[in-house]
Amino acid sequence: MELPFEKTVSRFWQQKLYAPVIREETQEYKLPEGMPDIERVIAAWGQVVLRGKEWRSHHIGLTGGVMVWAIYAAADGTVRRIESWMPFSARTEHSHEGEEGVIRAECVLSGVDARTASSRKLMLRCQLGLLVQTMVPREASVYAPGELPGDIEVLERTYPMILTRETGEKSFLCEERLELPQGTGTIEQLLYYRLTPRVTEQKVLGSRAVFRGTGQLHLLVREEGGRLRSLELELPFAQYLDLEGDYEEGAEVSNLLAVTSLEAEPTEDGGIQVRCGLVSQYIINAPTVIRCAADAYSPDRELELVREEVRLPAWLDEQVRQVELQERLAGEGVPVDQIFFPDLPQVSRQPGGAEIRVGGCFQALWEEPDGTLMAKNARSGKSVTLLTECDTIPFTRLSGPVHASREGSGWSMEAGMALKLDSICTSPISMVSAIRAGELREPDPDRPSVIVRASRSGESLWDIAKYCGSTVSAIQRLNKLEREPEENRLLLIPVI
Repeated sequence: MELPFEKTVSRFWQQKLYAPVIREETQEYKLPEGMPDIERVIAAWGQVVLRGKEWRSHHIGLTGGVMVWAIYAAADGTVRRIESWMPFSARTEHSHEGEEGVIRAECVLSGVDARTASSRKLMLRCQLGLLVQTMVPREASVYAPGELPGDIEVLERTYPMILTRETGEKSFLCEERLELPQGTGTIEQLLYYRLTPRVTEQKVLGSRAVFRGTGQLHLLVREEGGRLRSLELELPFAQYLDLEGDYEEGAEVSNLLAVTSLEAEPTEDGGIQVRCGLVSQYIINAPTVIRCAADAYSPDRELELVREEVRLPAWLDEQVRQVELQERLAGEGVPVDQIFFPDLPQVSRQPGGAEIRVGGCFQALWEEPDGTLMAKNARSGKSVTLLTECDTIPFTRLSGPVHASREGSGWSMEAGMALKLDSICTSPISMVSAIRAGELREPDPDRPSVIVRASRSGESLWDIAKYCGSTVSAIQRLNKLEREPEENRLLLIPVI
């Protein structure tokens, strides 16, 4: 006789691919007519923009570009600015044949360089780091016992866990006039700008998720009179997401933002007009309780148990580690502007944990005592060790502006990195999916009514009851137990 079991289907999203992609893009740039010849390149900067994501049968494709700016010392003694657009197209292979899913991507600009090819030509080079994450829908069958005969004892277990229930994206536009800091002069020219978005607050409210944050906008401007000044402004934003599910308390949203467009220009009334496109690439993690039967027996008949195993990717937590990077630049001059180009985080697995390398390159626009402008670079890095056996998915963001402070005969450059770590653990859950029960046996008139037995190391009440033909509740009542017995305790075991 087959006994009734209830089947439920648990639906979730699972990470299938997490792959770093390193790209180097180069471009030949010819000076427009009317611009003076190049004598010396001073510095270059950029802003990476994500334009598109494509899911193909055997690869994932990303497209976008880098807004590049450079300044050079011209043959006529002036400092001139050029700007260009460097498109990129990147791909990474995958094994998702026949599957459809969602792509999450983070684009990192790890460096920009400009070199003189001739007096009228520059060679521009950008190094890009692209993190590609794919999520695919999955489902798992979970079995729980229905109404069973009274002679059958079932060991039920519950597994509370957090699963990724939903993933998607939403594009939005931010446009605002930003006030300049007090003391800023009239802006004659905007030399370059870049924006780093970060979420400061987010939550799930039923069928909606809301989040707010700021875009950290860094600018280098030329004021009237020729003075260069770097500025830090904040572009606030707030958005909501319409979700497919309706979630109870405990659900969380995890956001990955990317810049899809960026424009900035000075206004006639002394401000900065900013227009920025962003895309929210979100996942919803919600608490789930898996209830199933781990074991079963009957003192009165033979049972045949059918077992199945299910693997669910439990989302454990999201940590944010603040990593402070510091490097020293020697020189008597004064930094006019300083930024940090981050590298992709590098993960290396070790016994019992993982080591994550965070680093990048400081770049300072430097003014020597004689007024000469030049750029200085210095690399910095630091390792973070995690004691975990689970999969760790790292993402990094600048957590604030880069600072420069005088230190002896040079300058100390400091940058804060927010290292976001998602931990996922996939453990097998063994469950009874069906029970085939034999006929009831006649009770043995010679069997004892009570067995005296000592508990053994590693043995649970369930093990004792199953072995002796009793029940956990009967042993607890007779021995007045509220928990598992200590080792070698003598127990009175009623035989059912």
